[in-house]
Amino acid sequence: MSVSTTAADTATRAAAGQFTLPAKTLGKEDFLKLLVTQLRFQDPMAPEDPKDFVAQLAQFSSLEQQLNANTNLVAVGKVVQHLADSLGMSRGVALLGKTVRGVGNALTISGGRGVSASYQLPQDARQVTVAIFDASGKTIRTLELGSQAAGLRQFTWDGKDSQGKTVADGSYSYQVRAVDRQGTGLEVTNYFTGTVQEVYQDSGGVWVKVDGRPVLVDNIISVGAN
Repeated sequence: MSVSTTAADTATRAAAGQFTLPAKTLGKEDFLKLLVTQLRFQDPMAPEDPKDFVAQLAQFSSLEQQLNANTNLVAVGKVVQHLADSLGMSRGVALLGKTVRGVGNALTISGGRGVSASYQLPQDARQVTVAIFDASGKTIRTLELGSQAAGLRQFTWDGKDSQGKTVADGSYSYQVRAVDRQGTGLEVTNYFTGTVQEVYQDSGGVWVKVDGRPVLVDNIISVGAN
């Protein structure tokens, strides 16, 4: 097999997508070089079939259009993300100093004062129990709330442990367990409440600090008074 035939065959196979170069992804510049090389080294006695050549040119044009489209999509994506981040920051700034409610089970004790939180019951519950956990995940208090009607309910923790001792200021969490009349567990949605103290942005999105805890702006579902 001659060198010219090998070059032409290489260009044709590359254009047809039958193989890729092992050390480099075939780009549009490489594709064009292969086409030019194919023309230079084709056998004068057996020139490239015009139909195949036109097909290769069409493939090159399609490749270039796809690359340009991908570049445009990346640029549009960056603009959309920038707008989303700007909107998130605006929302966060508007929440500064406001009392908010969001999805989550965080509790923050400050100055030894009690704290309230809420939860959503999908249907009437025969028994509702709230377990309070410290930062290590240890249960420090259990609140028996008895039967509760369906809907958005609220409980208040006085900031004391099971021995009646006021806990240290800091972050805590809770879990609501509820069962219906048949004793079947209910799916409960937990909500936190608190005051927004700060807004900031990082690679994870736009955040607000609610009573010292970071919360994604998208997790805020309602806003109250200052």
